[in-house]
Amino acid sequence: MELSITQVPIWVSSLFIISFSTIPLYLIANAVKLAYKNDGDKVNSSINKKIFIFYWSYFTIIALVSLTGFFEKNVLPPRIIAFSAIPLFLFYLFYIQKTKWFKFVFKHIKLEQLILIHLFRFVGLFFFLAYFYNSIPKEFAYIGGTGDILTAILAIPVMIALRKRLSFARQLVWVWNIIGLLDILSVLTTATILTRFAIENNESGVQQFGTFPFSWIPAFAPATIIFLHLLVFRKLKEWNK
Repeated sequence: MELSITQVPIWVSSLFIISFSTIPLYLIANAVKLAYKNDGDKVNSSINKKIFIFYWSYFTIIALVSLTGFFEKNVLPPRIIAFSAIPLFLFYLFYIQKTKWFKFVFKHIKLEQLILIHLFRFVGLFFFLAYFYNSIPKEFAYIGGTGDILTAILAIPVMIALRKRLSFARQLVWVWNIIGLLDILSVLTTATILTRFAIENNESGVQQFGTFPFSWIPAFAPATIIFLHLLVFRKLKEWNK
């Protein structure tokens, strides 16, 4: 059986695997650690270990399924969304949010520390690399790559404004959060449109994002990013009160 592997040079795939399997997880685990420090408590190291173990296990399952070609087929809704992104998002909403450790973390984490996690969206660089090697359509690369990188860049001045307690910091967070949320929604919409077009015209569309290792992006990023933006909205709501 031929393995379903992303058609880019090995160095691109290797760089992606190393960066994507470490940076987002470190930022998430670090946010948990900071929340405990904010309360003056020592972080429970087992929680951070469980975060890494969970995501590495999740990535391993996605990788194994991706290699079979299951996610590569052009269908609507995309299998990578239906069988990975949506279940992960529901897991966040209906399990993670109800755990005691998460409630503690959310209560004590600062808004800028929550926004810090979004720096992993510099992963948008790989959209352009995939396009450079003719693996995805230009429209998808420009919308997905530009939006993610822009959101990550804008997160920096937003965090600075929060730390310096500038008078317009809250309004800045609102604008940034809406931009970031619209970005991920536009990526999902574009992927759906291109997949429909690919099915009708027998083209590849965004199939490469259903192959290993790029399948990690749609399997992890949409659910995680949307969930994080919802948490920012919750923090802003508390701020208003």
